[in-house]
Amino acid sequence: MQIVARAAAAYFLLLFAVRLIGRRTASQMAPFDLVVLFMFAGITITAVLGDEHSLVGAFSGICTIGLMHILVSSLKARFAWFGRVVDGTPVVVFEGGAFHDDRMRALRLTPQDVMAAARQRGLQRLAQVRYAVAERDGKISVVAQDEGG
Repeated sequence: MQIVARAAAAYFLLLFAVRLIGRRTASQMAPFDLVVLFMFAGITITAVLGDEHSLVGAFSGICTIGLMHILVSSLKARFAWFGRVVDGTPVVVFEGGAFHDDRMRALRLTPQDVMAAARQRGLQRLAQVRYAVAERDGKISVVAQDEGG
């Protein structure tokens, strides 16, 4: 039972740590970001299992973390405020031809990140971008100048 309690606590600790790290998705992560996440995972599993070396202990910890994920997903679906706490909210990082530097710093985004998203939309210059939004999942949505709005 102690493993289950530690796994539940570790889930929330990791959730909090990932929120602090920021919104970058795996496809946008630098190697450093991935190393940090793998280190979190390794440290967390050690904390969850402790001196327990049984397969049952590992299975219990993994199942608890899976159930915690289902619980959090259910709470996000039921309570909008909980989803905002866990996932954040979309943030406009570029509009009116200028970056919102304070927002960019807070999200640890660079103009190059926004331009990469613009290029994926087929835009070649920043002047073609009406606005860019850092979405809840970490992706950057770009709306072109010639699109509605």
